[in-house]
Amino acid sequence: MTWLIVPELIPPAEMCAAVLHDLSLPALGTLLARSQRTTTASTVSTEGALCNHFQVARQQDYPIAPISLSADGGDPEQHYWLRADPVHLRATRDQLMLVDSGAFSISQTEAELFAQAFNDHFKDDGYLLYPLRPDRWYLRVAQTPKLRTTPVNQVTGKHVDPYLPQGVDGLAWHRFYNEVQMLFFSLAVNDAREQRGEIPINSLWCWGGGVMPYIPRITAGKLWANDPNTRALALLANMPNDALPGDASNIDEHAIVLLDQLTGAAQYGDYYGWREALLALEKNWFAPLLSQLKSGQIKQLRITTHTPTHQYEWHCQRMDLWRIWRRTPLTQQLTSL
Repeated sequence: MTWLIVPELIPPAEMCAAVLHDLSLPALGTLLARSQRTTTASTVSTEGALCNHFQVARQQDYPIAPISLSADGGDPEQHYWLRADPVHLRATRDQLMLVDSGAFSISQTEAELFAQAFNDHFKDDGYLLYPLRPDRWYLRVAQTPKLRTTPVNQVTGKHVDPYLPQGVDGLAWHRFYNEVQMLFFSLAVNDAREQRGEIPINSLWCWGGGVMPYIPRITAGKLWANDPNTRALALLANMPNDALPGDASNIDEHAIVLLDQLTGAAQYGDYYGWREALLALEKNWFAPLLSQLKSGQIKQLRITTHTPTHQYEWHCQRMDLWRIWRRTPLTQQLTSL
């Protein structure tokens, strides 16, 4: 079975009518209409679904931090780690909106300057910040916090208050965030960024906490993705993986494919960008895969997407394509509950 994971395939409710109006997607429309659709109440994200596939159990969070730390060349040992990614919090009226590193650049030298200031400031609090990559930072904590967090890609473009850390230690981490913001506001490296006209990095977003889990080996199939967190899971499972190709021509029967081209536009409410990205997916992925399913080159196709409250899946076999009486309109298929 070929498995497509397509984050943001169901657009946010406020975008739905506008982005789907007059959108011609015959291949996707056929695939979804002829498939068996399953809707499950679930708060599991794309990261969670992939962790479940790789048999990585949820701790308090799905432990993306130690997994990606290991893939980035670090040694998580048995410490508790959080991703502590650099972000910009933008004031909008009386709230703060999160802008992630997809909207700004940062050098490794800058990342190390932020980390040095952070580690000097928090040296007595049991925190140690490692910027192993310019845009992927890791926070080691001395004691395991009682904390549930939200992945940064679920918060990007949104007001942060509903997504702040939850749990027994949640309020303490809210205060920690405030202290980090005050520290970063005063740094010369941020002054220099603003003088160059670049977005200042005025906070961290901590998520994906846990200790390094055991990851069973999976050698069958291949993962295609550009997302480094997804590829980290495959790498540690010894599963073949590669960057996402331009189209479906080299995709085989047992592939897992993460098509995340819709994510950025959905996060920031870019209606035109979302429509254009979906049209490109239609041309490069859905139409070729429909042809492969018709010809028998692939036997089954599974398409998965998530909203904050549900998981949606469509399963289509070759024989399903003959069920022409299934004609649920695309707008209805791509409308969330």
